[in-house]
Amino acid sequence: MKTEEYFENYGIYVDSVTSETAKDDALFEKHLRELSTLLHGNYARLDHAITGLTGEAGEVADVWKKVKYMGLEYNSETRDKMIKELGDVCWYLMSAATALDIPLDEIINKNIEKLKARHPHGFSPEYMKQKKGA
Repeated sequence: MKTEEYFENYGIYVDSVTSETAKDDALFEKHLRELSTLLHGNYARLDHAITGLTGEAGEVADVWKKVKYMGLEYNSETRDKMIKELGDVCWYLMSAATALDIPLDEIINKNIEKLKARHPHGFSPEYMKQKKGA
């Protein structure tokens, strides 16, 4: 198969597995209005928070990548950079929680419940082996 044909087929495949809402501005705008109503007008706040969370998590990962692979020394300056980036993650987390009208303690408690159900006796390598086989 020629390269040109390969990429054309891939483009057709990608289009076939993309939702109609993601391909049609009018449908997207309708869905956005519906979501905004469900979120009591907090769609923009939530969208901003989710976008910010992913960006800031990427910045945390980028610093860590540079420490692990690129020779950046882990020192007080690097630690301070990590603190600042993690603080940005916290800021966007709080913004998302506000948009969803969910108190942070509820988020933390739900996370504890989920992890206790997953790891009732603490983390175990056996759990990860089961997950890989699933």
